[in-house]
This record gives sequence, C-alpha cells and structure tokens, in this order.
Amino acid sequence: MDLTEVLGGDEAVIDGVLSEFLPLCEIPHPSRREEAIARFLAGRLTERGWTVELDEAFNLRADLPATPGREGAPLVAIQGHTDMVCAVRRGSGYRPERDPVTAVRDGDVLRTDGKSSLGADCNMGNAAALWLLTRPVPHGPLRLLLTAAEEVGLEGVSRMDASWLDGVQFLLNTDGFRLGDLVVSSAGGRRETYSRELHTVLRRYKTAFRLSFQGFLGGHSGYDINLGRANALKLMALVLGELRETVDYELADLTGGHGHNSIPMDCSATIVVDPPFVPALARAVSHVSNDMRLFYGRKDPDGRLDLAEVAPPERVWTTQCRDSTLDLLSLLFTGVYAMHDTIPDRVSASSNLGMVCTEGDRIEVRTFLRCTIGFSEEILAFQHARAARSTGFTLTSTGYPGWPGDETNPLARRLARIYRRVNGGRARITAVHAGLETSLLAAKNPGMVMVNLGPDIFNPHSTEEQVRLSSLPPLVRLMAGALEELSAPKSAGSRGNKRKKV
Repeated sequence: MDLTEVLGGDEAVIDGVLSEFLPLCEIPHPSRREEAIARFLAGRLTERGWTVELDEAFNLRADLPATPGREGAPLVAIQGHTDMVCAVRRGSGYRPERDPVTAVRDGDVLRTDGKSSLGADCNMGNAAALWLLTRPVPHGPLRLLLTAAEEVGLEGVSRMDASWLDGVQFLLNTDGFRLGDLVVSSAGGRRETYSRELHTVLRRYKTAFRLSFQGFLGGHSGYDINLGRANALKLMALVLGELRETVDYELADLTGGHGHNSIPMDCSATIVVDPPFVPALARAVSHVSNDMRLFYGRKDPDGRLDLAEVAPPERVWTTQCRDSTLDLLSLLFTGVYAMHDTIPDRVSASSNLGMVCTEGDRIEVRTFLRCTIGFSEEILAFQHARAARSTGFTLTSTGYPGWPGDETNPLARRLARIYRRVNGGRARITAVHAGLETSLLAAKNPGMVMVNLGPDIFNPHSTEEQVRLSSLPPLVRLMAGALEELSAPKSAGSRGNKRKKV
C-alpha cells in the first residue's frame, strides 16, 4: 500500500484529522454529559455506513465490514473516550456544560484561546481514527468503541457490556500522549473524596483580602506529576497554615482545582483580618512570593501570588473548620511517592491533591492516587485515612485496577516494526503512570491483545493543553499500516504474515 497515495501528504492528513476534531469542539462534552457528542458521532458514522449502537451510558459501538477479500482477518477494535477534563481559567466566564471549546491553530500547535482545556485527550486520537477510516485503507472487520466518563474513574467502560468485545483479538487504544510510545501497562487509580460539615459564624473583623495563586501550568496528575510543577492548593495550605502563627485572621472561602486527577493551577482564599495585622500579612505574602520564584522559577515560571482587598463577607468559617481543613491539606501526600524499579524514569506511585470546594453546607477535598504496585497504594491510602480521622473528615473512595502488561506484548512489538517501516524512526514499548481503560477492557476479554498509542499532547487537563500537529501524520500512518498488516491474507507472503505470533 502506498500510504502517500492513500492518505496524501502530511498537510492533507493534518487537515483531515482536524476536520473530524473541530466539530467535536463545538459540542460541550464534560464527563457524564456525553449524550450530545455520542449522538452526533452515531449520526456521522451511520451516514458512512457503519452499524451503530449506543448504550444507556452513551458508550458507542460501531462495526464496519472488512475490505473485500479480508473478511477472514482478525477482528480489530479501535477504542477511545469522548469526555474531557474541563479545566477553566479563573475569571474567564467559561462554562464547560454550555460553551464550545475555541481551538486555535498556531503554527505546528493546536491550542485553545486560554479559557479552557482543549479536549485533545482523547478526542484527537478519536479524530485520527475517524478520518483514517474514511480513506481506502485495506482492513479486516473493524469495531470502533467510544466510551463515556473515562475521566471520572473509567465509569463508562465499566458499564459497557462485555459482549461488545466478543471476537475482538486486537485493540488499539487512542488515549496516548506521546507519539512513538507504545504503551503496554498502566497504573491503577484511587479517587478519594473527603467531606465534613461547614460551620460558619458572623465575622469579627472588618478588613478582607483575597489571596490568589494563579498562572501555574497545572496538568495531568499522572503524566505531569514528576515535572516539578507547583500544586496551587498545597501552596495555599502552606501559606494559610503559617499565617495562623503570626496573623489573627478568619477564613471566609477556600476554593481551587478542577478535579481529582488535575494538578491545580489556581486557588483562592478570602480572609478577614484585624487591621493591625495587615502589615504582617503583606510581609508574609511578599516572603512567599520570593521563595516561590526561586523554587518554581524555571519549571512553573508564570505562577504568582496576588493579594487584593475585597468587600468583607458577613460570615466566616469557624476556627475548627478552618484549622481541620488546613491540617488535612497539609497531611495529604502530594507528588511522586516511588519510582519504577525496572522501567527507567517512570513513576510507580504518586498522589495528587486535586481540588477543594464547598458544596452547600459541606467542605470537600479531592485527591487521586496512582500506583502500579498495590502495596504502595495501601501505604498511601492508610496514611490518608489516618489524616481524615484526625481532622474530622469522612473519606469515600472508588478505584480501578492497573493494567499489568509487559514489554513482551506481541502486538506492540509488531507495531514497533510497522512504525519503523512507515515513519523511519524508532518506537518505544513502555508503561505510563496513568489510568487507561485497557485495565477494565482486559477483564472483559482476557484473551485480547492491546496497545495504547496517540499523538503528542502537552499539558493535558489544563488550559495550556496543546497538540503538536506534525505528530498526527506519523500516528495515522502507523494506524493505517497496522490495519493493513493485521488483515493481510496469509497467502500474500507479506512481511507481516511471516510473523505468525502477534
């Protein structure tokens, strides 16, 4: 197969993939609100001749018959998720449940206007598959699986009927973030929510200030946890905790982060102080700002701490609510806990303090643990449970297992050979410190062989999310080469058919 003839040049591939991705940006699709995007995709695929089914969770299954002469080839599934983490720039006015994503092409980069995340995780991989499957690429029987609510604990795929995987021998998951990475193993995840009643009293003091950490990169709590970026919530907990020692203040509000699995890029707190303590407050803020620039100046250079006087609120948190919340935030582990023993430069265990908010009359704190080895998760979970009990918070958690694949994965090895043939470079068989739907798909069809792949996506789960557009043509060529080789008739004597084990 002449890939240039079938796919066109690089710019044709980029334009084609964007023609599938940009319409998805017009449809709001935060987690658990995928009905509109699922129905849009179902209509689009039905028009193209696919046999389409939606379930109650708005997971989508679509089947495409084989190219004539390849009907006897193994059934291959391409799978991704349709929801996105909706990171929002504070003060932008963006509302994820209502507003479209504004995608901006800037040379070799696709990004947003800065108000929201992009949703390339994972709809850019989906778009690459959708466009590829409009091209005359030889293939065997195909199944497309687009699942909902992946970003909130793999909910959609957990509800997907296992029969949707009947007969599938090979599965390509498109939720990858690095071109050339062929992922064969992923971490398990534990989503923790801490909650306690919020009690308030009338304020005593008259002068109010808003402390704001903003401008940080944030990011994905798995892929970016080892990059040394600031966690705005941890910084706020440090500042407010230390202020208790020198400034008599009341806490009226504490809000930050975007979800369990995003590194917080901003956080704000409203405090009310007695006027004699205002100079001490200003000195403390200046001291923290200087230290922050020294520590994060290279890895998170645009982060800052702002102090602004605001109108005083009527009510403030009780001292007990303030202190117990700050103590919990300080006790929860955040960052890399352990590195892999056998895979260089790969994180094995981590924890992310992701969000603090008030829901009605309750305070909520949300964290996310990622661990390849269950024992590490047990240690962190035990520490966090002790922290919850000691501060009066109730802890609830949900989780999913890891995907314990290894580098002997035969499909990954075959894809590595195809990558070299069609792109002229080397692919890497590796693991990721993130959760993938493959961990639950494996339980639904234990005999299926799976690999995760994708384009270059930077800063996912943040308003700085970007896609390197030049990574799309190599990804599409790899997928095209895989579909052709996996379906090649045995009598063809091709390179792919000489390798009997896949």
